Amino acid sequence: MIQRVLLLLLLLLSGLAAPAMAQNTEAYKFSEVIKQESQSGKPGANQYAAWDYSYIGEYLPGLASYTGSLRRSKTLTPADSLAFTALTPTDARRYILCRARTEQIIIINEAHHDSRHRVFTASLLPELAKLGFRYLAAEALDEQDTLLQKRGFPVMQTGFYTKEPQFCNLLRVAQQARYQLVPYDYGFSREGEWEERIKARETAQARNIQRILQADPKAKIVVHCGFSHVNEGPNGMGEQPAMAAYLRQLTGIDPFTIDQTALSESGTPTGDLARYRLARAAGSAVFLDASRQPYAGADRNMSVDVNVFHPRTTFAAGRPAWLFTDGRRPVPITPPITVGYPCLVLAYVASEDIAQAVPADVVELQGPQDRRALALRKGRYTIVAKGRAGQTQTWTLAK
Repeated sequence: MIQRVLLLLLLLLSGLAAPAMAQNTEAYKFSEVIKQESQSGKPGANQYAAWDYSYIGEYLPGLASYTGSLRRSKTLTPADSLAFTALTPTDARRYILCRARTEQIIIINEAHHDSRHRVFTASLLPELAKLGFRYLAAEALDEQDTLLQKRGFPVMQTGFYTKEPQFCNLLRVAQQARYQLVPYDYGFSREGEWEERIKARETAQARNIQRILQADPKAKIVVHCGFSHVNEGPNGMGEQPAMAAYLRQLTGIDPFTIDQTALSESGTPTGDLARYRLARAAGSAVFLDASRQPYAGADRNMSVDVNVFHPRTTFAAGRPAWLFTDGRRPVPITPPITVGYPCLVLAYVASEDIAQAVPADVVELQGPQDRRALALRKGRYTIVAKGRAGQTQTWTLAK
């Protein structure tokens, strides 16, 4: 219960009190700065550090920072362990796309510090578009960026979490697949007790998504949300319903709800949930029982239709191997670095305005022997290396 209350408070921090957006390269901090800030003792310091690590591609430090303040291992009874290990894994992407043929609303969540969840959602979007899904409603979008659809690419003002390169790439994939991007996390009061603020936010989110259906009753919608907003239960957020439950009430449509958070790695040896440690699958998977029904009980506080399991990360070219999917390939950083070490290396799509665009990838190099590669699709890029004192080095790359 204590961990659940802490999570709700952090959700309030992320949704109701997000810090002002920094601009361009200033939005990305060096890992040693992030580490110092995480040790400040300020409320939510570990959570903010987890986000900041994700923005510069430091995947495992981001997981560990988040886990350090919240998540702890849980034990299972022998009967529960036996029941879980009897389940059969099946390819998660294939299962979801098959199920999507008969769905009108799909809600899939993420942990805001875990870019792998965004990569997985992005992998679904082109095939979902072929099934008639035309709207992507994303919690992270700022309703004030009214030019996003016309401009064709995200910028720093597009949202808070969208400055993370894989979230930005998710939006690029959506636009290339001709989705209409819809912000929905706005229009609620930030006053009152925290229970009142949670209710105001969840109901406003649901009403904003409902407006899509009011304008287009046959619309097929993908909703990408954070954490417990996907919860369909009566106590989805504390002691009251979450967005998914309110949306079902308002529209009469039972959404297909997908949780990615409970069966994902934590980043620390003792942080994984017990079922995660028992799970066995080569790739992202859904677990089915003997009746071919999907498993959805990884988090007893979460009422969803299915849990997606993501296996422990392996690495290639110094990066998580799951980055090198959907056309992304490792691109070595070959020019001699002249700005000193450590340095941040940011790759911008050459056709986008570098003064406001979000980079397609960011890595931090610790020294001349650090061989971490960029993860990029085929195209032309402007590469910016930034040193600790703010000095920059720029070159072009055609991949």
